[in-house]
Amino acid sequence: MNMKRAFAAGAVCVLGFGGSALLAQQPQIPTLQVCNKTVAGGSALVKIAKRQDGLHSGSFKISLDLSCDPAGTGYPTGSVQITGLSMSDSIVQGAITAISLEQVTTTGKHTPTLYLNGRCKAAGAPGCRFWLLVADNKPAGGSGTPDIVSFLVFDATGKRVAYGTGPVADGDLQVTATAN
Repeated sequence: MNMKRAFAAGAVCVLGFGGSALLAQQPQIPTLQVCNKTVAGGSALVKIAKRQDGLHSGSFKISLDLSCDPAGTGYPTGSVQITGLSMSDSIVQGAITAISLEQVTTTGKHTPTLYLNGRCKAAGAPGCRFWLLVADNKPAGGSGTPDIVSFLVFDATGKRVAYGTGPVADGDLQVTATAN
């Protein structure tokens, strides 16, 4: 293949057949986000030893009180708040408060697991959006595998500003079981 053909083939690959630059991802219509029967609540302290350093305790507190009934409005209602956030490798420290709950669903009978996302408020993170997972692994006061909390927070530019996944060290989170 001569140099002119190689250059032309490369230009077609880079620019696309229409002569404009190809984009990495096209906008897509999101999947329908409807809730199933969901009830969750409680408060807990989560400690993650690997997120502790000389300036951070490696812990956060979470409190939640939420529900969603597809036979009712079909929209999740309630509150979610992370406080005392003190984690290495997180830009946001202190508090993250949900200002809207956009999608919630639960699954599981024996260790019901909650999945939730929405918009939030956090100092230094305009346009804050969050994702949260809560696994209710044991009854309040019971022994065994601790409940698990995982969260991820982005600002309006898509930059990760806080995250964490760890076991409940104190307190209890309840997620109502579902057959889903």
